[in-house]
Amino acid sequence: MTQPATGDLPGKPAPVIDVDPYADAVLNEPFAMHAAVRGAGPVAFLSRYGVYVMGRHRDIQPALKDWETFSSTGGSGLGDIRRPDAWRPGSPIVEVDPPQHTKVRTALQRILSPAVIRQWREEFEREADRLVVELVGRGEFCGVDDLAETYVAKTFPDALGLKWSPERRANLFLLGELNFDGQGPRNARYEATQRRADAITDWYNDSMRRESLVPGGFGEKIFLAADAGDIEPDIAPLLVRSFLRGGLDTTTSSISAALWYLARDPGQWALLREDPARARAALEEAMRLETPIQNVCRQTMRPVVVDGTLIENDSKVLMILASANRDPDFWERPDDYDLMRSTMGHLALGTGIHMCIGQMIARLEGEAVLKAMAARVGELTLAGAPTRGLNNNLRSLKTLPLRVKAA
Repeated sequence: MTQPATGDLPGKPAPVIDVDPYADAVLNEPFAMHAAVRGAGPVAFLSRYGVYVMGRHRDIQPALKDWETFSSTGGSGLGDIRRPDAWRPGSPIVEVDPPQHTKVRTALQRILSPAVIRQWREEFEREADRLVVELVGRGEFCGVDDLAETYVAKTFPDALGLKWSPERRANLFLLGELNFDGQGPRNARYEATQRRADAITDWYNDSMRRESLVPGGFGEKIFLAADAGDIEPDIAPLLVRSFLRGGLDTTTSSISAALWYLARDPGQWALLREDPARARAALEEAMRLETPIQNVCRQTMRPVVVDGTLIENDSKVLMILASANRDPDFWERPDDYDLMRSTMGHLALGTGIHMCIGQMIARLEGEAVLKAMAARVGELTLAGAPTRGLNNNLRSLKTLPLRVKAA
């Protein structure tokens, strides 16, 4: 339960805990850290970074819906983007609140209408089937590089209307890597990613311009919305940036995670092959368990008491979505991958007014790949041990060796 702090209900101080969500060992296996945060109570104070931290589903879900108390305007990462020395401007859709957020989201929802999504479905499914047929012919391939990244790097930029060439694929994913590394501390990992990204700054800035977009893509439609007065002209390129930086890595992470779990469990793979309509469930369960965006931050706009614990005004709060998505107080068998589970309530895509605006695209891409795999692949197994790519806030596999036999 969340309520404003008053003199009659001051709330108790948050316990101090010393864990590091951004250490290499924790990024690789974060589950003990999640349990420690949940065990500390509704809220704890993370002394290492000077922020509050929450890990329980019953506390995070209502907080994400209460934008008036837990604001996005301070930034979705540890850094306060309101500071004059902030490393980047805020996202005009992710890091704003109403009324500005309402105006922008309404315009984007008109652009990303159900009719547009239906139009993309056929194209996305055709590309997924073409690529899967090619990979099945090999017998073995990497589920990350050869499938998830190759597929998303083709379908998403095309839908956005981005002019790019295959040799620029690494640039596309570097933008997402920087975005998510930048949501954590300014540690060595972030600094190394920033140095790599500095080399493509000119290409990146040019890609956001209107003249760099193919007519007919939804990127151009964002600029047309600005022409119509639906959004401010200066935020149009920032919106294109937000989609480009957030729409590739998270989707590839979800697709490769689903393939990983399915390759490890012949029973779950059989369920998907038996009914390819379970592709949505296969994707959602993978998102719940792996939670591509592990954490999201909010800034308190007033003192607030969460289940008896006080959070001071103007405080950064780190909400560990991945912890909530495996919270045993909310989920039965929280660590099991189960296509028959109801994933209603998972927080991998957020909730409330800031729920992921691109969720329809991500789900469409993920379902297309998994349906194509179910139709074309009889046996799916691991061909070796996967490896993980470490990022301050993006949980993803770096490699996923798969072996398949045609259906």
